[in-house]
Amino acid sequence: MKQLQYPRVAVIGIGLIGGSFALAGKRAGVLGHVTGVARSRATRDAALATGAADAVTDDPVAACRDADLVYLATPVGAIAEVMASIAASLPAGCTVTDAGSTKTRIVTAAGELLPGHVTFIGGHPMAGSEQSGIRAARADLFQESLYFLIPAPDTEPPVLDKLSRTIEAIGAVPITCDADKHDYMVAATSHLPHLTSAALAAAVAAAIGDDSQASLFAGKGYADTTRLAAGPTEVWRDILVANHDNILRCLDRLIGQLQRYRQALCDVDAQALADLLDEARRAREELTGR
Repeated sequence: MKQLQYPRVAVIGIGLIGGSFALAGKRAGVLGHVTGVARSRATRDAALATGAADAVTDDPVAACRDADLVYLATPVGAIAEVMASIAASLPAGCTVTDAGSTKTRIVTAAGELLPGHVTFIGGHPMAGSEQSGIRAARADLFQESLYFLIPAPDTEPPVLDKLSRTIEAIGAVPITCDADKHDYMVAATSHLPHLTSAALAAAVAAAIGDDSQASLFAGKGYADTTRLAAGPTEVWRDILVANHDNILRCLDRLIGQLQRYRQALCDVDAQALADLLDEARRAREELTGR
């Protein structure tokens, strides 16, 4: 049993990520009483039924009044609004963190909206699922996943260490990073792949039209390369908007690569195509190690 780090926790947005954080933290013994916050009565009931929450409410202000840790797991586009609404109710010494996939805007908003007697540490767990909602939450979601933490320059080391220990306790690997680097790197390795997967699914649909036998030809390769397109629309809409500048830079790189493939196809240049495929294979091996 790990040492209790946060006796009272408010999880605002207790869906897949927030619920999994609560389940993992309670199982590890690092989180105490968890109050889950959700607008939907069905979500609140499910949070209690799954054991992710000990109490539930639709009022984030009430949930935060005695919290040692506030975990913001709403869609990225709502985080600043939530910060503004809870700011006056946060107790001295409270730590606030989030699970948003982009960090620069959120870290900036925290500096502007949250009171000086609390500490904000941005967070991004590199874990997830095509499924969404509290019913998909599980205690092992973060196991062996990287978990980025974005502290402010003046964050006290003991406060950061405490959150890092909690992240380790839920099975993840905490990595400290600055917000700008984080947002560019996830644009390249996470957001661009999702956008590409979505665009590919749409392009395939347009290419095959309404052929009644189309599904017979959609094998494992199609399923693997379009898996990300099944992600929740609201979540990914907010991510793409929040990180649009970095994603555009990466998208231009992708378009350039596609143009190289297109030219090789136009030229029916087998060697050029082989070179491009070899280049891509080596790049993937170097990044993933496999």
